[in-house]
Amino acid sequence: MKVNIFKCLTLSLLLCSIQLLYARRIYDEFEDTYKITWIGNSKLISGTTDDWAQRAGDIYRLKIDDPSNYSFLVYELPENEIAHEIIVDYYSPTGLRPTLAVKNSAGEETKYVEGWDNGYPEITDKGHGLYRCTLKDNLIPEDATQVVIYLDAQSDIELLRNIVYYGDGYQAKNYNEKTNYYRVQKLLEKAESGNDITIGVIGGSMTAGANAEPMETNCYGARLKALFESTFGIDVNFINIGIGSTNSYFGCIRAEEKLLRFNPDLIIIEYACNDQLEDIYLDSYESLIRKCWKNPGEPAVISLMLCTQAGISKIERQYPIAQHCQIPIVSYNDAIKDEIIKGEKTWLDYYQTSTLIGGDGIHPNTTAHQKIADLIATELLEGKKASNIDRMASLPAPLYSNILEDAFYLSETDITPVQTGVWTAGGSIWDFGTGKGWRSEIANSELQFKINGDVAAVTYWKRPANENFGTAQIWVDDNPAVVIDGSNGEHIDQIVLTDLGIGEHILHIKLLENKKFEIVCIAVSGERSYWNGRYYLENVANNLRLTISNNDITMNPNGTGFNVSHTDDGYIAFNENNSYLSVNAATGALELSSNLDTSSKFLYIDKGEKAAIRALANGKYLSQKDNIITASTSDIADNEYFLFKNEGDPTTINELRNNEIDCSVVSNQIIIKNAIGEQVNIFDLSGKLLYRQNISTNNENIYFNNGNYLIQIGDKTFKCNI
Repeated sequence: MKVNIFKCLTLSLLLCSIQLLYARRIYDEFEDTYKITWIGNSKLISGTTDDWAQRAGDIYRLKIDDPSNYSFLVYELPENEIAHEIIVDYYSPTGLRPTLAVKNSAGEETKYVEGWDNGYPEITDKGHGLYRCTLKDNLIPEDATQVVIYLDAQSDIELLRNIVYYGDGYQAKNYNEKTNYYRVQKLLEKAESGNDITIGVIGGSMTAGANAEPMETNCYGARLKALFESTFGIDVNFINIGIGSTNSYFGCIRAEEKLLRFNPDLIIIEYACNDQLEDIYLDSYESLIRKCWKNPGEPAVISLMLCTQAGISKIERQYPIAQHCQIPIVSYNDAIKDEIIKGEKTWLDYYQTSTLIGGDGIHPNTTAHQKIADLIATELLEGKKASNIDRMASLPAPLYSNILEDAFYLSETDITPVQTGVWTAGGSIWDFGTGKGWRSEIANSELQFKINGDVAAVTYWKRPANENFGTAQIWVDDNPAVVIDGSNGEHIDQIVLTDLGIGEHILHIKLLENKKFEIVCIAVSGERSYWNGRYYLENVANNLRLTISNNDITMNPNGTGFNVSHTDDGYIAFNENNSYLSVNAATGALELSSNLDTSSKFLYIDKGEKAAIRALANGKYLSQKDNIITASTSDIADNEYFLFKNEGDPTTINELRNNEIDCSVVSNQIIIKNAIGEQVNIFDLSGKLLYRQNISTNNENIYFNNGNYLIQIGDKTFKCNI
C-alpha cells in the first residue's frame, strides 16, 4: 500500500520554492525565492495581515522594523547573464523611495540613492501610493551578481515585486505543436450551425471568479459564455464548479456529479495554481484530463494555465501532461508576462481591484478575467485554422498515471459505515458541494467502510488550533495505519492510499483523542472486482434484474446474470451469448448488438453500495420506469441506482441456510437462529442503515414493517421481503 498526502493549502501561503525555465529571459523573485536573503530584524511575510489589510491588500514583503536599524533584501542573480534592466514595484503611502544597489563578482557595491550624482532609477507613479522603480543597463555593471534593496527603517516602504530583465524579449514555449484540434473544430461547427452549447469550467478560486467584480458575471467562464453568445447568436449553458482552496484531486472526485453528467461541449480545467509539487498531483491532473476527455459527446477539453499575482504557476509540471493528451493549452501566465516585459502593462493592471489597490497577492481582477476569456477564444480560433486533423479514437497510455480517473466522492447519503463510538452527520463550514460527511469528538470512535477498488482516499478538514480539532488514524485491511492531523490549518486535506489490490477492502478511520474531527467525504478508484465476471444488475427501486435472453432485454425478479467486462479504453460492457447491451443514441432505448462500439460502452459511477451506469452513446443514465429500462436521464435517484450482485448470491432470505445459522421470515418477524455473538445489520435497498444489534440468543426475533431489506449477519448479506 502506498500513501500520498495532499495539502490543499490556502493560496495566501505563497512562500514556496518554484523553479521555472524562464531564467534566460527574466529573473523573477518568486521563481527563485531560495536565492533571496533578508537582513534585518523584520521577517519575510506573504499574505494579508490584520494590521495592514486595509492599506493595499496582500503584499509580498512587509517592513516592520526597529527604527534604530534598517533592513535590506539581497537577490542573487543567475550566473553568466547580463542584466539589462532591474525593476522594483513598491508601495509607499508617503512617497518615499527605496535605496537600490548592485554588487559585482568582486563584492564591490554601487549604491543608488535619491539625490546622489551617480544616477537614480526612473520612477513611475502608478497612483494610490504605488510606484515602479526601473534601473536601466547604463547603471548596471556587466558582472552584476546581486541586487540589494535597502529599506530605511522610517521610510515605511513595502516591496511588491522585483524583476531583472536580460533582454531578447520574452519568448514563451509553443505549447500546442502536437495539439489535436478535431474536437475544437466540432465545437465551433456546432456553434456556427446555430446549435446551443454547454461550457463547463472546473478549478479553484480563480475559476470560481475571486476578484472579478462581480464574480458571477465577470469570471472568465462567464465572459467566454458572453463571447460565444454574441459571436454565434446562440444560448450557452454555463456550468462553473470552481471552488477555492481545492486541487485537481478534488476536481476528479466531483467532476461526474457536478459537471460531466450534463454533457458539456467544452471543458476548461484550471489547477496550475492550487496543485502542489508532490508527484501524486501529476497523477490527479492527468486522471482529471482523461476523465473529462472520455465523457460522452466527445467534449473539447482545454488546459488553462493561470498564475498568482506573484507569478506562481505549475505550468512546467502540467503542460507535458496536456501535450501528451494532445489537448489545447492556454497560458495566461505567458501572455501577461510578455506584455509586462514589453512595458505595455504592469502586474497591477491584472490584479488591482476597486477595494484592493495593490491586489490581494493572488487572484486576477475583472480585466484579467476578460483577458483569459479572450485568450481561450483566440486558441479556439487557432484550432479552427488547423488542417488535416483526424479524430482521436482514444488517448495514449498515461504519461504518469490514471489511478484517480474512476474516482467518485461518497458522502453520508451514499455509503453507510459500520460505526463504533459516536458519529453524527457532518456539515462543513465551507460548502464543498459533496453533501454531509461524518464528524465525532470521542476518542476511539471508528468508521469502517466496505469498499471495492484498489485506491481509497479520505478528505478531511484542517481547522485553526483554537477550534480544538484532533488527530485520527486511517488504514485499509491489515495495512499499517497513517496518522492525519485535523488541526493547525484552514482548508481541506486528502490522504490517498494506493496499491490496495483489486477486490473488496475495509477502510478504517479511528479518532485518537477527545477532540473534533470531520470527514468531508471518502472516495474509491481503480479497478473494481465486479468489472470482470458474471453478475446480476439489480435495480435498487424495485429489485428487478436486467436480463439479456433470446435476443430480448427484460426486467424481472428472477433474471439471469451476464458477463461484465472492462474495456481497454476505460468503459464497461455487458455481454450475453455474443450479444452486447447497447443504446440507441436517438431514443435511449436498449438494444442488442454484435459489436463492441460506442453504443455498447458504459461509464461506471461508484456510489458506495450501489452504482449508476451512464451510456457513452448519449450521455444519459440507465433508468427504469414501469419495469422498462432506458438510457434517458441526467439525474440520479433510486430508479437510476443498481446493485452488482454475483450470480451465485441467494435471491431471498427464505432460501438461506448457512451451516449453523438459520434465518427466515414469518409474517413481520425476521427469525435468526444459532448466531450468538454475530452482529446483525439491516439496511434499506439504498444502503441506509436501519437497525444494528448484537445477537444474544439462539432464537432472535426482530419485528419489521413491510418492505424490502438487506440483512447482514457476520460477513454475509441477504435480501428479504416482508
